[in-house]
Amino acid sequence: MNQGEINEEDVARVIEAAKAISLSSTRRIIEVIPRDYIVDGQSGIKNPVGMSGVRLEVETHIITASTTNLKNQERILSDLGIENQGFVFSGLASAEAVLTDTEKELGIILVDIGGGKIDLSIYVDGALSYSSSIPIGARHISNDIAVGLRVSLDSAEKIKIFLSKNFDGKKKTPQINLKELDLPEDITEVSLKTLVDGIVAPRLEEIFKLIFEEIEKSGFGQQIPSGLVITGGGALTIGMLETGKRVVGLPIRIGFPEKVSGLVDEIIDPQYSTTVGLLLYGKNNISIDKDNFKNFGKILRDFKLGNSIGNLKNFFKQFIP
Repeated sequence: MNQGEINEEDVARVIEAAKAISLSSTRRIIEVIPRDYIVDGQSGIKNPVGMSGVRLEVETHIITASTTNLKNQERILSDLGIENQGFVFSGLASAEAVLTDTEKELGIILVDIGGGKIDLSIYVDGALSYSSSIPIGARHISNDIAVGLRVSLDSAEKIKIFLSKNFDGKKKTPQINLKELDLPEDITEVSLKTLVDGIVAPRLEEIFKLIFEEIEKSGFGQQIPSGLVITGGGALTIGMLETGKRVVGLPIRIGFPEKVSGLVDEIIDPQYSTTVGLLLYGKNNISIDKDNFKNFGKILRDFKLGNSIGNLKNFFKQFIP
């Protein structure tokens, strides 16, 4: 960098240089996130544009993903007729939808519990400073219920959702009536204690112990006073908050995608945090005509949930100029 005023091109150049790391052919960089800039040895700079200096450096957080998985996703999008603008770590997308700027500045952990994995994102001083994925998720809880009650995985999923929606862990009802679920198996009721204490709780205990280990591994355990925000499809599982607070020992809340006005109740749910976050990320970070987002809330209200690939394809195409 020549001596003088730092401009945006200088910043882009130093971020690009940060990508020059030794990486296996099986991994691909999907995110390079600046954490801190250093100008002539002075650190702690969030935006160096306009400053004077001779040497510009950047401390980054780099996220990689499996090359094979990315190629498979590109193929699926191509088959749908959707042009891929890039890949985003799901934990980063969910953070766009559920975390506040104040929480990110103070220090916070986002725990995105999906079906087969948990994405962990730690924010310190406003920047993503650590991320990882744990190969366990909400589907493991459903599998435990299926094995414990001797029902299909589909029935177990229905029981888990029913339990999470109708019981908050404080009710002491001895038996849970399952008749309204109309399950194919010959099971109409089950002991609440058996289901919660005997099946769900041990798996939640394991999940939060793994999360705690990851926090310790990150080295940021003492810099997250805002605690944990739990989101994703498994966030509303019964006993989630109680177990998390006890095992991790930090403040904890459920994260809902509430940053977009006009969302219907059906979409203001932790399981849609990544979806809403991806759209917000695209709006804020990708060179797309902002007019395509003027009716963002209405588009989401009109979107019909279901299994239709056509609905999904048309939904995303509304944001393409």
